[in-house]
Amino acid sequence: MTETAEKIARVRAWLKSHGLDGVVFATRANVAWLSGGADFHIVSQTGEAFGALVVTLRQAYLVANNIEIGRLTAEEPVSAFTPKPFPWIQPLDEAIAKMAGDKKKLWVGDHGQTGLKSLPEDFVYACRVRLAEAEIRRYKALGRDCALVIETVARQLNLGDSEHQAEADLARHLLARGIQPHVLLVAFDQRVVKYRHPTPVQNHLKKMGMLVVCGQRHGLIASLTRLIHFGTIPQDLLARHEAVCRVEAALWESTTVGTPYGKVLQAGIAQYKKEGFAKEWELHHQGGPTGYAGRDFCVVPDEKRQVLDRQAVAWNPSITGTKTEDTFVLEDGKRTVVTACSPVWPTVGVVSPAGEKFVRPAILVR
Repeated sequence: MTETAEKIARVRAWLKSHGLDGVVFATRANVAWLSGGADFHIVSQTGEAFGALVVTLRQAYLVANNIEIGRLTAEEPVSAFTPKPFPWIQPLDEAIAKMAGDKKKLWVGDHGQTGLKSLPEDFVYACRVRLAEAEIRRYKALGRDCALVIETVARQLNLGDSEHQAEADLARHLLARGIQPHVLLVAFDQRVVKYRHPTPVQNHLKKMGMLVVCGQRHGLIASLTRLIHFGTIPQDLLARHEAVCRVEAALWESTTVGTPYGKVLQAGIAQYKKEGFAKEWELHHQGGPTGYAGRDFCVVPDEKRQVLDRQAVAWNPSITGTKTEDTFVLEDGKRTVVTACSPVWPTVGVVSPAGEKFVRPAILVR
């Protein structure tokens, strides 16, 4: 069974369990997931797909206007879907309503442009989060490329460069590899200390920098953070970075199949306290499961949803002035870091609460 056929079968089983007849996917994330990597975007900074994939209990369709459908059928992996074009002057919701006919009340959609009832929230966890073999292969390739990009830019930064220049360099290298810059954050010097989500500004590098990449290809998103420092790193910063890596180790160690995500986060919170930074976790979300979204949800302490096998996860603990982040996939319960740093990037060794040894990216000294 092909990847898409397997996913269509999942969707149909889900439809039956909800007493529904059809679902319309009109977001880029769900289109990419269902098709095995198709990208229906025109406007890059939107989650809306320019076209839709429709699955009913008996049929599967590609629905797009006459401007888009020729390219989509020729260049995207949508051969499993029967093309259904409509005139560009017609809104998508009208085309969908015509297809659904008297069964419209039994159809749901993942975007307002479909004109349907909203897709129930359980869809992502029921159908999307467990990665197929082909998806894991794509994830590993994406992660390697994102790590190469962020390391390349980190090593080429010069004193006096602006955050905008670093952002442009990251975007250029990502786009050259067919990767969309889903999130690019850059902070130099005091902005590393002041802001957890530092969108780049015209600030020039004096001593320290933080680069954050969330790169998207075939719908999948890989997230990672790297830090650089020009000259000797202050001992307090070194200590903070090792501390945040131990927090991350506690989170990683606790991310085991069947464990509620809230319990995983609580292990990280306990480690923050042990490190002497009990309140730092309150200053920024700590991450959680990922895949076709930057995070499927940001984990809170009472989260009941459980860690699943073949699921991607990205934790991003931070202590003021430093941060650590990588994306990993659970394969048969074992952790594979898809965004692992290269052998020439400096590392720091830390030990988790239960004694597991972790090697994590250190701050690069320039």
